[in-house]
Amino acid sequence: MQPEPKVNILLVDDNPNNLLALEAILNSLGQNLVRATSGEDALRRLLQQDFAVILLDVKMPGMDGFETAMLIRERERSRHVPIIFLTAYSKNETQAFKGYSLGAVDYLVKPVESEVLLAKVSVFVELFKKTAQVKQQAEEIALLNTKLEQRVIERTAQLEAANRQKDELFKKEKLARIKAESAEQRFRDLINGLGHVIFWEADAENFQFTFVSQSAEFLLGYSVERWLSESDFWTNILHPDDRNLVQTLHTTSLNSSQTNYPNKGREFEYRCITASGEIIWFRDKVYPVYNDQGIVQKLRGLMIDITESKKAEEALRAQTEELARLTTVLTQTNITLEKRNQELDQFVYVASHDLKSPLRAIANISQWLAEDLEDKLNEETQHQLELMQGRVLRMEKLINGLLHYYRVGRVKMDLENVEIHGLLKEVIIALDPPPGFMIEIEPDLPTISTIRVLLEQVFTNLIGNAIKHHHLPEGTIKIQAERKGKFYEFAVSDDGPGIAPEYHEKVFGMFQTLKSKGKIENTGIGLTLVKKIVESEKGKISIQSQDGKGTTVYFTWPAGD
Repeated sequence: MQPEPKVNILLVDDNPNNLLALEAILNSLGQNLVRATSGEDALRRLLQQDFAVILLDVKMPGMDGFETAMLIRERERSRHVPIIFLTAYSKNETQAFKGYSLGAVDYLVKPVESEVLLAKVSVFVELFKKTAQVKQQAEEIALLNTKLEQRVIERTAQLEAANRQKDELFKKEKLARIKAESAEQRFRDLINGLGHVIFWEADAENFQFTFVSQSAEFLLGYSVERWLSESDFWTNILHPDDRNLVQTLHTTSLNSSQTNYPNKGREFEYRCITASGEIIWFRDKVYPVYNDQGIVQKLRGLMIDITESKKAEEALRAQTEELARLTTVLTQTNITLEKRNQELDQFVYVASHDLKSPLRAIANISQWLAEDLEDKLNEETQHQLELMQGRVLRMEKLINGLLHYYRVGRVKMDLENVEIHGLLKEVIIALDPPPGFMIEIEPDLPTISTIRVLLEQVFTNLIGNAIKHHHLPEGTIKIQAERKGKFYEFAVSDDGPGIAPEYHEKVFGMFQTLKSKGKIENTGIGLTLVKKIVESEKGKISIQSQDGKGTTVYFTWPAGD
């Protein structure tokens, strides 16, 4: 079985870092991601390839996104390609309206949430594939119809030639009866050899069948004798909704009985019911046959089975309606997602502000009390004030941690070349470990193109945890790296108390700690944040540890090349 062909997705942005970020989000789709660094470059790409969707930056030097979109829509080949506008500026109704007026299906403000963008592009990829399938099926049907029509034309030409020969032979019947009978037999043999069509002849006055090809019995299941013997046979096998055609054909035969009736025939499409109860569609071409006086003597018809063609038309119509429904659902979903994202952003801002304000007031009051009553506080009261200050600090760290967790993947940050060894030195200086701790950094650590602040947060939390949760006043922490394909695997090891295997997954849960918060100031969100950051960069994180034997945390990070 051949693999499903990939579709093309066009990414247009003058900033290479933005293109890298889009590729990082969309690589999981497994499709062809095509870059364009300007509007002109995008138009050239559209001359060469077809695309399922275009992600178009609004603000570009020279030709901006709106002008590019307008030129895209002017070309017949690219007129209906979905366009998603991307902008780093605040979205406003005027810009959004301009984007939608140019045929955009969406207008997103950077930074774009990866899950949302991935979901939207996935839908257009699937729509493009479905459309390609429908188009291919339509082409195949058209080709089959062309071949069928050609066969019918060829057969019709043969029939018309045979008819002319038969009529000529009838005129000379008195002189060459035997020759005429032989030609008639050859004609009927030819007709009976047509398995996919039914040839018939009927009296022009009463529409009684005088001849029908053997294919009638094969296609409909009724014997030829019934066609020829039952006067109302054809009317009875017609679908009830199409029986008015009998009257139409009969009227045609009566009107055709006049002299000099034009010999061009008429075409009808109708349904017949087979002997087994199935419904078959026919296209019937009816021709008048004249006698020597130019009067229509009988009618001839060619019934072509077009059932498969009708089914294909119905399937194509159903798929078109489904595509329209999916487009409507997608539009409504986009509107709902945009509204919910706005509500969530507002909630996070208000919650952060309203929670931090009273905490700062409590911290300030406790500090003032400690300073003003320093000589009057007993040991127990002093201890309680310190506990309160610690709890306030922990609450503020918890709020900050939750904000960091929320912003991962939502805030767009630029890539930069990060020298890992230097980054670790800065992290260690900021953590200021106790004098008894030794931190060993493997030499020759790589330099990678990445988002510095994210990798710094990961190392800060992992090294800080190794120090904070160590059971001794001194210890050793080792940091190593190993290249594995398109990723580096980093390892942060310590010789601390270790973590029992049953807690390896639990420690990554929100607010989960293995020690009482009364014994150590800990928000329980650090490793949760680390896990989300690593996975947002398409990496993985795991723990290797046993109780009392130290801990090693492994995580993978994109090599950036």
